[in-house]
Amino acid sequence: MRFDVGLIAGLPQQDLDEADTSPGANLQFGYMFTPNIGLLVGARYFQVQVEDSQGVDISNFDLDIGARYQMPVSPTAKVFGEAMLIYSTLKFEGDGGSIEGSGVGFGIRAGGVFNVSGNIGIGAAVSYTTASIEFDDDGLSGDGDAGWIGLEGFVSFGF
Repeated sequence: MRFDVGLIAGLPQQDLDEADTSPGANLQFGYMFTPNIGLLVGARYFQVQVEDSQGVDISNFDLDIGARYQMPVSPTAKVFGEAMLIYSTLKFEGDGGSIEGSGVGFGIRAGGVFNVSGNIGIGAAVSYTTASIEFDDDGLSGDGDAGWIGLEGFVSFGF
């Protein structure tokens, strides 16, 4: 089993493409059924950065579940690939109130981990996620697509 904690530089895509590179965080728990194949559950958060936000805070939360394939490339290093289904929520919050929408999407992630001490490793990954978001709040409705390319550094704890 493993628990990963990471920081992400998110490059917004699709309907978020006019936003700037945004900071994010990733938490992920994984269980390996074999030395190479496992399941994962996780959560990601982005604080969307917009140059002229006019006092509106934008955030994106994802919950994900998926599968992981990993293989050793040396006695202390592994590379991995993941595929996941995500449930994504995009929230706009300002002085006049807030609106949020949610939807389902998918993601892929690939990277590597280098063990530095016992069951502790450091790693890097690149990811792509996309979700169709539907808004239906206080009479306002619409839809959009929230996509991210993520560049991530993380610490992995095995137990």
